[in-house]
Amino acid sequence: MSRHPRHSLRLKLALSFALAGLVLVLVHAVAIHQLNRQQEAQLIDQIVSDEMEGLLEQYERQGRLDGPPYRALQRYQVRPDTEALSLRKWFRASWLVQGFVARDDAERAELPAELRGLQPGFHDVGREADRYRVEVREIGSIAFVVAYSVSLHEERGQHFTRALVLSAVITILVTVLVGLWLSGRLTRQIVDLAHRVRQLDGKHAGEPLERHYPEHEVAELAAAFDGYHERTVRLLERERAFTADVSHELRTPLTAIQTTCELMLDDTDLSPRARSRVDKISGATTRLAELVNAFLLMAREEADGISGEVDLRECIVEAVESVRERAEAKGLTLLVESGEAVRLRAPRRALQVVLSNLLANAVSYTERGSVSLSNNGGIVEITDTGPGVARDRIPELFRRFHRGDARGGDGYGLGLAIVKRICEQAGWTISVEPRDEGGTRINLVLI
Repeated sequence: MSRHPRHSLRLKLALSFALAGLVLVLVHAVAIHQLNRQQEAQLIDQIVSDEMEGLLEQYERQGRLDGPPYRALQRYQVRPDTEALSLRKWFRASWLVQGFVARDDAERAELPAELRGLQPGFHDVGREADRYRVEVREIGSIAFVVAYSVSLHEERGQHFTRALVLSAVITILVTVLVGLWLSGRLTRQIVDLAHRVRQLDGKHAGEPLERHYPEHEVAELAAAFDGYHERTVRLLERERAFTADVSHELRTPLTAIQTTCELMLDDTDLSPRARSRVDKISGATTRLAELVNAFLLMAREEADGISGEVDLRECIVEAVESVRERAEAKGLTLLVESGEAVRLRAPRRALQVVLSNLLANAVSYTERGSVSLSNNGGIVEITDTGPGVARDRIPELFRRFHRGDARGGDGYGLGLAIVKRICEQAGWTISVEPRDEGGTRINLVLI
């Protein structure tokens, strides 16, 4: 039977928590990064504007600045003592700013190539590895130009981005660990509840599970299990009591019928026709007695010793002897290979009922040929040369009141249903399959 793959609830909770944390961290990191870039850009524009105002004031006071020829935009290296300066002094360091004044077209032509032709306003200018923020103002025919190196800002921005990414990664790892820890705390009680539920035997009410769990949701689940277990205990107790009572009440009349049939069969004056009828009554009574014993066994499995040690070969011999007369009466050949001695921890009466029912079923549906039983280390195989069964009808064989083939056999279709139930109680595995050469093969795994 195929089963759906199982997934860990704890892992799902941890992944959900980590995913939510990841989304929040990424959104927060992106927002901080964008805000930092925006603030940095505004700060640079403010610095350039302040430097432009200073350039205009200087020109108004002196009436001139250093004139042409202009040098190309210079690249400046950061001095070791720059990091010791305050942030404001660092941003306003004079060696990062270059100012130009062009009074006519000739002086404009002598400006650095990166600054020629720039219209009034702010511009981003790149030269090799350096970048500048440039502001151009025109007053009359005079053009004022301020170029501010932003390379240091970009370096600090890269450092900030790397630190932001590292902090985001660390936060995500911490979120995953915290998620695993929290999910473990959340699922610990569910795991404990599952462990306690597995220990319920369905025979005794036991201590209520609800009192062990303070959390409301888990307590509700435990209360539901308590109610279900109580109902199961009551149902099983009623079933065992009913089956035991009915079985006990039936054994007395069945014994009387069986005894009467034996006395009648000993009567030499009985006619062959009557003897045949009495023999059928005796056989039916025997099968009904076996059925009653099986019911009684299932109702009293604890009292009958469900885990006693038995010899499998002895049980096989007894089961074969129980069907030998019926097989010989039909002209069938019984082939038995009891195998090596195997001792099992199993209920003897339950094993006897299973083997007897399987052999009786095989004999009942086989009109000619043979019925074989072999034991290979606790794996019993029973084959017959009967009509067989279609593969699509195999699952129906173990249903109550279902007969494999209405053309043959007797009984009420309870034998295999009883066998299936006993196997489930004892932990055995039984399977049925048609043989290619005709007939049916039954495999019973007792180990």
